[in-house]
Amino acid sequence: MFTSSTDAGRTAIVAAAPAHVAAVRRHFIGALTDAELDVIGPALERVLDRLPDNDG
Repeated sequence: MFTSSTDAGRTAIVAAAPAHVAAVRRHFIGALTDAELDVIGPALERVLDRLPDNDG
């Protein structure tokens, strides 16, 4: 699958990225203990491994 965006769209994504990353860290990563992250990390890797490749 291929997508494209306008220059304005790309600018909006870049501008939103820092707040998005901060929110994920605060609401997701920050809510879990190191032990929980050790468990969920490999589980999410298995999910990612099942996703189709970017070129397919």
